[in-house]
Amino acid sequence: MKKRTLIFSAVAILIVVLAVPFAVAQHIRSGRGHGCMGGSSMMMFGHMRGAKAALGLSDQQAADIKKIFTDLRAQNEPYRATLRSGRQSIAQTLLANPNDLAGAQALIDKQTDAERQIKVNALNAASKALNVLTPDQRTKASAFLQQRMAKRADK
Repeated sequence: MKKRTLIFSAVAILIVVLAVPFAVAQHIRSGRGHGCMGGSSMMMFGHMRGAKAALGLSDQQAADIKKIFTDLRAQNEPYRATLRSGRQSIAQTLLANPNDLAGAQALIDKQTDAERQIKVNALNAASKALNVLTPDQRTKASAFLQQRMAKRADK
């Protein structure tokens, strides 16, 4: 009886350990894991059309901001690829040897570094984009973001 319980417990733990990377991947892929640092082209303002109208951006400002976030996307692509392959590597490591927690942890650490770099790059891009705005537009952007955050808090 004890052997059977031990086997069922080990299988249950293995299933949970293997499911975590896939659950995290699904959470990130669904868009809930992005926050303000990993959205699409205009991570803080939503789509460019809305930001251009709401902030009164000139065509040059809109083009500059669009280029900043296009460059961000290209800059972060290798890190996103690292995250995708890392999830697969973690699963393969544990499937090959369920006791190799140190190897799996090392892979998770690499993923954490990649996630951090994506966020740092997004922060730098946001700073550049905000520097394109006039002080009046920054004030409008602040009010716009406060409204969006309040709307999301209600959900």
